[in-house]
Amino acid sequence: MTATDIPVGLETPSDKPKRWDFSRDAVTPGRLTAWGAELACASALVAPLADIPWEAGAAAGVVCTGAAVLYEKAKGSWRRVMVARASSWLATTGWLSYALATQPTLLTMAIGVSTWGAGAAVNIGMDKWGEKTREAEKELDRRLEQGEQIKAAQDGWANLLYDICGIEGAVADPIVDKWPSGAGETVKVTLPAHMNIDALRGYEAELAGALHLPKGGGVAFSAGGPEVPRNVVFIAITRKNMMSGAIAYPKLTPTTINKPVGFGVVGSGSEAGLNLKDEGFIAIGAQGSGKTALMKTLGLGLVRCIDALVWDMDTSAKMSAVFINPYLRYGIGVPLIDWPATNEDECRLMVQAARAVIAARKTEYADLLEDEDIDNLPARPEIPAIHIRVDETKSMPDDVLEGIDFIIEEGRSVNVRVSNTGLRATRDYITAAMDELTPGRIGLRTNNASELDMLFPGFGAPDMAIFTDPGTVVYMSATKGPFQPAPAKAYATMAEAFAERSAEYERMQTLFMDAARQLSSIRPELDEVSARAAGLAYGQRWARCIPNLRGDAYGNVDASRMHESVWELYQSWPTPASYDVLLGRATDDEGNTITPHGASMSIPRLSETMLDEDELERAAAQDAAIELAKTNFAPKSNDDLAIELFASLGRPVKPSEVFPLMVKAGYDKSGRTFRDLCAKLALQDKLARGDDGTYAAVECGEVTNAAGRVPGDEDDPDGRGDVAHE
Repeated sequence: MTATDIPVGLETPSDKPKRWDFSRDAVTPGRLTAWGAELACASALVAPLADIPWEAGAAAGVVCTGAAVLYEKAKGSWRRVMVARASSWLATTGWLSYALATQPTLLTMAIGVSTWGAGAAVNIGMDKWGEKTREAEKELDRRLEQGEQIKAAQDGWANLLYDICGIEGAVADPIVDKWPSGAGETVKVTLPAHMNIDALRGYEAELAGALHLPKGGGVAFSAGGPEVPRNVVFIAITRKNMMSGAIAYPKLTPTTINKPVGFGVVGSGSEAGLNLKDEGFIAIGAQGSGKTALMKTLGLGLVRCIDALVWDMDTSAKMSAVFINPYLRYGIGVPLIDWPATNEDECRLMVQAARAVIAARKTEYADLLEDEDIDNLPARPEIPAIHIRVDETKSMPDDVLEGIDFIIEEGRSVNVRVSNTGLRATRDYITAAMDELTPGRIGLRTNNASELDMLFPGFGAPDMAIFTDPGTVVYMSATKGPFQPAPAKAYATMAEAFAERSAEYERMQTLFMDAARQLSSIRPELDEVSARAAGLAYGQRWARCIPNLRGDAYGNVDASRMHESVWELYQSWPTPASYDVLLGRATDDEGNTITPHGASMSIPRLSETMLDEDELERAAAQDAAIELAKTNFAPKSNDDLAIELFASLGRPVKPSEVFPLMVKAGYDKSGRTFRDLCAKLALQDKLARGDDGTYAAVECGEVTNAAGRVPGDEDDPDGRGDVAHE
């Protein structure tokens, strides 16, 4: 180890570098003064030989004594250092005066030399001792001052809690937890033994005022974890307005429903989240409070989960559209919301399917629960949790509300959860079952503080001064915490919340497009047990929902409002069963309920390797829609390729199953639709169409009388709708 490797202050004498100037730390101005004084004293030893009056020696000694005392006093040394310094000089002065008065002898000179040596040692030692004692004195003063400050702070909290809350005898912990964000701190307070956190509830606003906190800042109470005594309360003090401005949504990294789903930031800088596997939530907020934006944020958290599906009852379509439009408009990935119900009958079908899924999971996964010795069904990609979000609960018909209550009561053990939103926290918006069985609560700004009091019963209404900006929330969770209402700021997902051309603005402009691109590949599929139980209500959902999402007021839809690949897929599907049939409202001529039948329709999952990178970048910039990639090498002619692909599947198939395979294999994209492909390659002679919309390869020769022959120009080319296909 070299000298440079040894920590300062831990060197041995041999380790210290040899230096011949006065820049060493050990040579202080005080030490130089002592050496100089000792040299003067040594020179005075010859004074008796020079016949100098004794008064001169005494005066020199007194001057040196005074200089030493003044120096030590200026350095702030302890009194004993100054006494020792003065004593050493007075001893030297006494000897010098005696020697001058009595004439020196050898004995007198020997005593003088000894006195000089002792004085020099004392003076040099006192300099170093003085430095150390001065530092120790400062440390003692600092501790005393800190102790006084701690005592003053403790007395201040005791007085504050007595004056505001009427609590006498509260003791604040001397250690204050400063937040890494710099926005505030947490103070631990021990209340009298007979009190708990309930004694402080309702005093948040008064304490915030007494502490002179700004709007957007405030005070929040927490009882801590189960190991914390009942009479200990943690007071979180937010000293800055954390609720102003916008916080951009973080990265779109995949996660799991088994962890809390983050939706914002608390004052300390930690992420605010809810345990949505084990609980649903109720979100209440007035118009303009940021409730829809909050649901988009929570939706992003849910679709990032590799083991959760999201079903939306959203008759306004505001909550779901941003998760589905990247697919419907631009053909990106797959819809991130697994089932969007945008009208009352679709909501009824969702309730019906959810009830069937709950019943099927309880019986068919009973062995799994027994084998793994668990009470509740685990959430895994192969058995995903189902989270149903209900927008504006009051807008739902009574039978749907009854179904929602049933799902809340019965779906907990099999991972079917429900979350609700509303403008108010009254029974018109929140049913008794929702209130009693939904432990997660999110409160936004309301027009009446008493409504938040109803949302957080037993906790009191939060301080309304924190709701300075949209997206400000107060939330709690009865299962994972926080166990009391805590303020937070929800992430922003819309570009309008940020300054134009800023990095956040640019990223938010394409956030949901990026989410569709990055998360489509990790979205799970409904397990076979649940899909079978849900039946055609689930299997044909997209054939029903696409017109609801992209059609006009009458449900008519055309190619102008959809991406070409989506339009082609939609056109290839047979007409789905009607709502009346699926809901059991349709009867035959004899009055019997018509049983629904037909095939399920699914959206193919195209891998990103089939997409051209340049086109991906253009889509990310929203300059152009993503198109299927084309390759430069096609080993077979398009004619042979199409026939071979149809034949290789060994069964009648839909065009949507073959067309992506052709693109992947090298088919030219100039023919956008499957019908265009048939016309271009003259496949009418080689493919036959069945009544269910499937095609199969046939032997050479035109099948002129086949019921399902691919339509030619002489046939009706418009397909299922009334709008001409372009």
